[in-house]
Amino acid sequence: MSLKTRVVLLVVVILVAGIWALALSVTMALQRDLTELQSASLSAEVVNVAADLDRDVRLHIDVLAHLAASLTPEILADPAKLDRALDQFTDSSAIVPDSCFVANRKGIITAGYPEHAVRVGASVDNLGYFREAIAGGKPVVGVPVRAGAAQQRPIVPIAVPLRNGSGAAEGALVGNISLSDPIMLGQIQHSRIGERGYFLVVSPKDRLILSAPDPSRILQRLPPKGVIPLLDRRLEDGFEGPGIVVSALGVEQLGVARKMATTGWMVLAAVPTKEMFAPVADFKRRVYLAALLISLAAAVILRFFLIRQFAPLKEAGGAIRRMTEGEIPMAAIPVTRRDEIGELIANFNRLVAERSRLEQSLQAEIISRKQANEALRESRDRLEGIYLSVGDGIVSVDAEQRIVLFNSAAERIFGYSTAEMIGRPLTVLLPERFRPQHGENIRHFDSAGQSKRAMGTYGLVYGLRRSGEEFPVEAAVSQSGIPPNKLFTVILRDITERRRAEQVREQLTRQLELLSERLATVQEDERRSLAYELHEQLGQELSTLQIYLGILGTGDGGTQVQSHHGDALAVTGQALDRVRKLVQEIAPPQLEEFGLYAAVSSHCQRQATAGGWKMHVDAPRPDVRPPRAVERACFRVLQEALANVLRHARASEVWVHLHQDAEELELGIRDDGIGFDTGAVGDANGQGSGGLGLFGMQMRAKQAGGWLQVKSSPGAGTEVRAVFPLPAASVEPV
Repeated sequence: MSLKTRVVLLVVVILVAGIWALALSVTMALQRDLTELQSASLSAEVVNVAADLDRDVRLHIDVLAHLAASLTPEILADPAKLDRALDQFTDSSAIVPDSCFVANRKGIITAGYPEHAVRVGASVDNLGYFREAIAGGKPVVGVPVRAGAAQQRPIVPIAVPLRNGSGAAEGALVGNISLSDPIMLGQIQHSRIGERGYFLVVSPKDRLILSAPDPSRILQRLPPKGVIPLLDRRLEDGFEGPGIVVSALGVEQLGVARKMATTGWMVLAAVPTKEMFAPVADFKRRVYLAALLISLAAAVILRFFLIRQFAPLKEAGGAIRRMTEGEIPMAAIPVTRRDEIGELIANFNRLVAERSRLEQSLQAEIISRKQANEALRESRDRLEGIYLSVGDGIVSVDAEQRIVLFNSAAERIFGYSTAEMIGRPLTVLLPERFRPQHGENIRHFDSAGQSKRAMGTYGLVYGLRRSGEEFPVEAAVSQSGIPPNKLFTVILRDITERRRAEQVREQLTRQLELLSERLATVQEDERRSLAYELHEQLGQELSTLQIYLGILGTGDGGTQVQSHHGDALAVTGQALDRVRKLVQEIAPPQLEEFGLYAAVSSHCQRQATAGGWKMHVDAPRPDVRPPRAVERACFRVLQEALANVLRHARASEVWVHLHQDAEELELGIRDDGIGFDTGAVGDANGQGSGGLGLFGMQMRAKQAGGWLQVKSSPGAGTEVRAVFPLPAASVEPV
């Protein structure tokens, strides 16, 4: 890259950086102001909507309360009169619930309409809103549900207490109101804020969606606690202010909220930030385009200016090139300008003068070189003495591969004397089968132009002793000099004892792997046996005990006996739950009955709940089921990895992916926790303090024919990846 180009680029970069920094600050300020304006507008709109909805709910409650007040004790005591009163109400009232019934204090339905929707004689005593209305003596709005197996319409029950002459609650009038009724929440289902903004009505107490633009979301559960912190703050703390979140569909939105006084429900209003900040995005594009055009114009103008300014420098460069090629004699170049370019040419002229001075001192340098050569010969003689005394064998050969140096260590290793080996070919020291390859290696090394090659470069090499014994050696080779006086020097080290030690270590490692494989098999057998004992015997016994306790609790044993009986039932239920959890951990039935993907999904959900993580599971169900041994190994690796995250990682998010194709099954677990130093924990075999868990996971993968890799560093989270090969003949249909 020429100097002109570099200067142009520097100026353009500075200019563009300044313009874009200004544009960024302006757009950020504009975006902040627009956010405040939109938040205020949304807040005003959601307040009005919440007030209208609250008024409509209050109107339904008042209508039911008016009807309840008209039902005197005389009417309530006569079913025929009660039916006529309800029919007259449906004919005369402008606001009529979808269904309505009257239940006495014991929760028995005595009358209702329409007849097909109400079962007279049925009990509603187990419904919380009914008991609350009887106990509190005031209207209660229940939990919204879906009514009817066919229609599946969302309704909300409203219970109003019925009072006797003394004012005590003798029963309750219950009206089931359709949530989608235009007089209720149906008025906002099709309401929009801008193009894509919308309203939601939710029940914070039940974490239910009561009204939404998408009818399929009505009565669906809100995301669990911890997934959207701002939503948790609104539902639990009643926060109504503005906030930006990412929805379940991955859309960033600005939202506000308002709580309804009558029901405790909350109205949420949300607008996509992309729509809200569209004017800012258009402004950014215009500013960046202007910056680009200004930068291009500045680059063109600056380039023409620099071409003119650097013309003398180009002429001087051409003259210097002709001097170096011998076209013109070396001489000073005229200086035409007193600037930086003129100073550069003047410095070249001084360099020419210095060259003349150096030529005069060259002769003195030649004499000095001769003296240095003499000293070099003395140094070589001393080096030969060192060669003869070192512990490693040193053999030097000439260009024809004939030995010219053979030190005492080489004599001890090979069993030859120096006098016997000088002048003999180097191949005498190699077994017959390695001699052709040795010549090829030396020729390749010579042609590559390398000066040296470290020990072990050619892998395991064998030498040949005088006795005919072959032995393993490490060899390092170097070359010096120029043809025909080139010299190759080989440093040899006898590694016979080390190889024996390595073979012993490999044998012990294999024994350890076999023992680990046997231990894993025994563990799986013991897990299944223990799970069977817990589930089929202890679990059944606890279930039987719970049934007997339930039967014994039906008698009248007094308040204290009933209290102890309830405690016994609670303890039995807790023990039964604990047994079921142990069975899930030891030998999850989903793994054997439904396969790996069902077991992974269930286990991830349990661990996410226990750890309070935001769990991301990517596990598309395959067409075929892997072999059972691969499934068990893969699940145990997942189980150990998530247990490590729970115990050590302090993570807030965990990603699990499980993908299967025709050839392999791949499992990945990644967290955003504190990570660890894999070197401090141990090497890939799991050796070292704290590495037994990693070693166990690796052994699980290896026993199934796969492999496992762990990546982590302090502060950067941890990633575990395991791959299991899938023999085509071993897969099973899902």
